[in-house]
Amino acid sequence: MITIFTPTYNRAYILPKLFESLQAQTSNNFEWLIVDDGSSDDTRELVEHFITKADFKITYIYQENQGKHVAINTALDKASNLYFFTVDSDDYLINNAIELIFKKLETIENSKNIIGIASPIKMVNDIDLPKNQLISDIIATPFEMKYKHQITGEFTLIYKTEVINKFRYPVFIGEKFIVESYITNRFEKDHQLLHISESIVVGEYRNDGLTMQSKNLLLNNPKGASLAFCEKANNDQIPFKERKILVKSYWDYESIFNTSFIQKLNKIKSIRLRIFMISFFFGRIFRQSFR
Repeated sequence: MITIFTPTYNRAYILPKLFESLQAQTSNNFEWLIVDDGSSDDTRELVEHFITKADFKITYIYQENQGKHVAINTALDKASNLYFFTVDSDDYLINNAIELIFKKLETIENSKNIIGIASPIKMVNDIDLPKNQLISDIIATPFEMKYKHQITGEFTLIYKTEVINKFRYPVFIGEKFIVESYITNRFEKDHQLLHISESIVVGEYRNDGLTMQSKNLLLNNPKGASLAFCEKANNDQIPFKERKILVKSYWDYESIFNTSFIQKLNKIKSIRLRIFMISFFFGRIFRQSFR
C-alpha cells in the first residue's frame, strides 16, 4: 500500500535510528525505498545489513550524486504502491505511524480532489521556525493552509502515487538543488490535502542537513532557485504583497547567470509585477543619483 521513500547522502551514522523506528511499527504493510545519492560512507553495507533483519521489504537504489530533487524523481520512477511517503534520513516514525496513516487514508481514498495527507513534523530541536497550530483535521490546499488558515510549519506529506507522479523536478546541468516547494507551487486549486493534527514523524535539524545550508544552496544553484521563485511570483494563489517579495528574489538569482533586463522581465507574467519591478529599479537609480 505505502512506499516510504528516504533520500540519503553520507548518512550511515543516523540511518539506524530510522530503521529501528520502522521495525517498531505496529503494521509492516509498507516498502522502504532508499535512494542513495552517491554516498561515500558505508551506507550500502548498512542497508544490506538492514535487509537481513527487516520484516518488511527494502529496496536500495544507488545513483551518482545529483541532489535530493533528482533522488525524488528516481524514487517516483520506481514507486509502485498506491501511496508515496517521504521520510528524510534524519527523521524517524512514531511506533503507530503506519497504522494511523491507514486509518486516515480510508477517509480520502475515494476522493479525487484530496490527493494525500499532511502531518505536522514534531521537531526535537526547534530553531525558531514557524510553529504549527493545527488542532483538528482540515481539508485544504497548501495555499489555503498558509494564507487562509494562517498555519505554517514543517509537514510530512503522504501522496497518492498516481497524482504526485505527474510532478517532476527539473534538472539543470551543474546544479544539485531546488526547493521542494517547487512541486506544491504547481498544485491546482483542487489539489487538496487532509491536514491531520497528529504528528507521525519526529525530526531534528542537523548541521549537515539541507535546512541549515539553504541560503548557500540557493546561491550555488541559481537556475533552480530563479525558476522556483519566478513560478511562485507568477502564482495568483499567493497574495500580491508576498509575490512582490518573491519576484525580487527571482530577479536576484536570475541575475547571477542572466544579464538581460528584458529577458528577465518577460518571465514575469503579471503586468502589475512588471510595473513594480520597473518602478523598483527606476526608484533605486533615482535614489543613487542623489547620494
